[in-house]
Amino acid sequence: MSKDSSVKLPRGCRIIDFPKFEDERGALSFAESVNHIPFHIERVFWMYGIPQDKTRGGHSHLEASQVLVPVTGSFRLLIDDGVDKVDVLMDSASKGILLPPGIWCELRDFAPGTAVMVFTSQPFRTEDYVIDHPEYSSNRVTAVAYEPADREIWNRFVKSSKNGTFLLDRDYMDYHSDRFADCSLMFYKKGALIALLPANHLKDEGTVQSHGGLTYGGLITGASFTAEDALEVFSCAIEYMKNTLGANRWIYTPIPYIYCSLPAEEDMYALFRNGATVRKTEVASVIDMSNRIPFRDSRKYGISKAKKRGLEVVEGNFESDIQTFWDILSGLLDEKFGSKPVHTLSEMKLLQSRFPDNIKLYLVKEGDAVLAGTLIYDTGTVARTQYIAASAEGKNCGALDFLFYKLLDEVYVQRKFFDFGGSTLYGGNHLNEGLIFQKEGFGGRAVIFNTYEILF
Repeated sequence: MSKDSSVKLPRGCRIIDFPKFEDERGALSFAESVNHIPFHIERVFWMYGIPQDKTRGGHSHLEASQVLVPVTGSFRLLIDDGVDKVDVLMDSASKGILLPPGIWCELRDFAPGTAVMVFTSQPFRTEDYVIDHPEYSSNRVTAVAYEPADREIWNRFVKSSKNGTFLLDRDYMDYHSDRFADCSLMFYKKGALIALLPANHLKDEGTVQSHGGLTYGGLITGASFTAEDALEVFSCAIEYMKNTLGANRWIYTPIPYIYCSLPAEEDMYALFRNGATVRKTEVASVIDMSNRIPFRDSRKYGISKAKKRGLEVVEGNFESDIQTFWDILSGLLDEKFGSKPVHTLSEMKLLQSRFPDNIKLYLVKEGDAVLAGTLIYDTGTVARTQYIAASAEGKNCGALDFLFYKLLDEVYVQRKFFDFGGSTLYGGNHLNEGLIFQKEGFGGRAVIFNTYEILF
């Protein structure tokens, strides 16, 4: 098999090495469905007696996968996925090449006596063939750089998608546009928008992040988006990042499944196919609101203490209450970690003014005194604690236990999930055992938020 090993084959194509047995009598190779051929074989045909100056193929398939094997002789194979185009010399009877659906192929330069056997995953159907290259080209995915003029198109797609949340709305994403160089992409197929990629560019590091300024990024997709679409989009995105941005690395944080209205992990398969490795793992504590685990006794004890103190849970306002809560939060972060909240107070006020139905502040009060609070991001499917804080007195009297008892039993009882957020530091290499113990005491259990790295 003669091919420059440094050349990457187009999307989904790969060389298959068949078993080979050789002795003085000659050589024998074989293939089995699934075991060697990566599909159930529905049809086999073979081509032979082909004049050297003739070309075969010249089409792609909408649904059928194929494996081509030169059982005798050799030929050259041009394969094209609309982004990558590679010429391969097929000259070994013990090797075949997998062509998935959507790959244009042309066979030429046949050596005398060449015979080619083809295994396919589908019976013959005329309608499965695309024989017009311009038509084939119109089916390819294209990447378009996001521009501010596309804001409404972007936001409408997010709202109608199966995995978008308000964090991926441009009115949220762009609040820190001064700190992140946006390189978001919009993917079109046959003139229709099929996916969005929120992303920023670290030019000096040759890196694209999806997204460096958000809890998660990853592809935003619609209900009709498929695994094959994901492979095409990833191929197209990587080509754009390499050729247009000069990047050689993609950091990718997918949208966790709990935030999806429909199954939407097509990108996870595309990550695997593109050799992605896990770069960071965060353990979030999440409650399935339809199947709750009872509170631990320690949490029940805190609730009892708070009730005896006559504490109350109220929705705070973003005029005066937020300042009090922010002072408690900032003091705790500085004391424990020498850090500050990810957002500034002015940014938090701005975001809440843009998304008043999604961003809420809940406080525990004793009279006028604020003892504890949490800032909630509510997607309609998931309520997530963005920030949690309690004063020393609030900790002593079970204020947080009482707060989450009220939120889980009354305020967010109709949500599918309640997400307490992560309890890990240093890329997941340190688990804050005290923090996760508290969250698990309310019935939270682990959902993993991974960040992946693709090198190209």
